[in-house]
Amino acid sequence: MGVKMTVSFYGIISKYTNGDKSYTPKAHSTLRGLFEELGDYYGEQFVSFINSNEACIVLINGKGIMLSGGPDSSLGPGDMIEILPFVDAG
Repeated sequence: MGVKMTVSFYGIISKYTNGDKSYTPKAHSTLRGLFEELGDYYGEQFVSFINSNEACIVLINGKGIMLSGGPDSSLGPGDMIEILPFVDAG
């Protein structure tokens, strides 16, 4: 069996994941597919928070998703997805 993809949650996001700090999803080819699975698992409040403008930052292997295709970013075995709350320092 290959290396599994992992999703890590940081900060306030764990409020929407029942306190989970990480999740091991099924294999997905895109970030959009992964978000659908996370929405099914964690529910509407999680989906609303993730879809809020500027509510969070999503990284794939340490790089922002806007550099790799946004929600249609490709995913593969062993990828590390991090979902962090957006912090406004102003």
